[in-house]
Amino acid sequence: MNIGRTTRDAAAIAAIALICAAVSVAPPLKVAHGWSIDILTALRWEIFGKRHDPASSPAVVVAIDEESYRAAPFKGSPTLTWTNEIGRVLGAIVEGGAKVVGFDIVIPTSLEQSEIPFGDGTLGDKVHGFDRDFLRALASASSAGKVVLGEVLLDDQPIRPSQGQRIAVRQQQDIRPLNVYTDSDDTVRRVPLTFPVGGVARLPGIALELASRALKSSPEFAPDGTVTLAGYRIPGEVANTMTVNFEGGADDIPTFSFADLRFCANGNNKEYFRHWFDGKVVIFGSVLDADDRRLTSKRFATGHEGTRAPRCTAETKPVNVGFKRSSIAGVYIHATVVNNLIRQDAAIELGSLPIFLIATLVAMFGAIAARLVKPISAAFVFIAFAVLAVAGAAVVFNHAVVVPVAEPFLAGLAAMAATVGYRFVVSDKDRRLLANSFALYLAPDVIDRMLESNKLPALGGEIRNVT
Repeated sequence: MNIGRTTRDAAAIAAIALICAAVSVAPPLKVAHGWSIDILTALRWEIFGKRHDPASSPAVVVAIDEESYRAAPFKGSPTLTWTNEIGRVLGAIVEGGAKVVGFDIVIPTSLEQSEIPFGDGTLGDKVHGFDRDFLRALASASSAGKVVLGEVLLDDQPIRPSQGQRIAVRQQQDIRPLNVYTDSDDTVRRVPLTFPVGGVARLPGIALELASRALKSSPEFAPDGTVTLAGYRIPGEVANTMTVNFEGGADDIPTFSFADLRFCANGNNKEYFRHWFDGKVVIFGSVLDADDRRLTSKRFATGHEGTRAPRCTAETKPVNVGFKRSSIAGVYIHATVVNNLIRQDAAIELGSLPIFLIATLVAMFGAIAARLVKPISAAFVFIAFAVLAVAGAAVVFNHAVVVPVAEPFLAGLAAMAATVGYRFVVSDKDRRLLANSFALYLAPDVIDRMLESNKLPALGGEIRNVT
């Protein structure tokens, strides 16, 4: 059975589009989906700017920063000796009306536990009771349900707070995991909501726990891995995870230097703490260059670091960073997740089937363009189409829905290249042969009409009635 040229080309274009779309969403190229989230995060920031006023952020950060390490009395002293000052700031924040305080830093040891020889005994014996004020602050906050310490889960040796801290916060009742997921390109785009305990129970991650306490609502766990908090069914294409909906810039979450707050607490400036921490979720964390910096889907949308909330005192000097970075401190990941959960605007990813269908449509467009016009013209048409499509995806992402852009773009480019190859090898072969054969005998416009008719020349002439 003879198949017409038009039918043959249509079947070839459909096959090319389907194959290219399937390849673009195949597991080896799954990293491309992460690129879509990164691109949309950056574009939304450039097009729409900030979605929220930073002052309205439900979460704020107390930063263990370079300023803290340079200020008295911390300069030259190990962080193990800071515990009582941390407890003093913690007490002031809780008294100022904070809903809950979390720790993205883990202090796994204590000076009181030191067995290093010192004089006629050990260092631990000489400083017995050193952490007393810190532990009292933890115990007081824990009794009110207003503190959550962090731990890092490893295979068999978790990094946990020191024994005294665990006792002060009623053991596991106020300790939650800090672990996050990284994709194959070492980028954080999703966070686990819960962690298995004993193979049966589920332990909320620290961000889910903080949001739950702030909303005064316990999370509900479904058998399929979905989690509901305060009536909000947390979206997640991967079971038991949430895709983080990062803002752009570097000042979307108010940040307070620990050193500044320490002076403020010593000065008993209760009004300052009430003004900035009342009703907030507060997270202590390190923002040092050498500590826990992560690439995230915000990596193309970061700004100049060093922006801080209004200061309480002028006793210390802020240390600002005058250049942009692609990474952020890990504490901002947890703070952003808390904001997403309280604002109910976590990123919503489409499933594999919708992504495949979108990639197929874009690949079909690229293939048809490459079949109908010259390759260079087809490339310009496809680029214009891609720009409009990506702009539309950025508008949709302003409502937290992730429309894929990387996979369809790759599928469209591959379909265009494949269609150009098909034209050269199959579709245009007869046309080139015909044009070359009659170029010496017929005028160019006659050859063009003959090619447009899609009919090969036949011997024998024609019989017509003429006058």
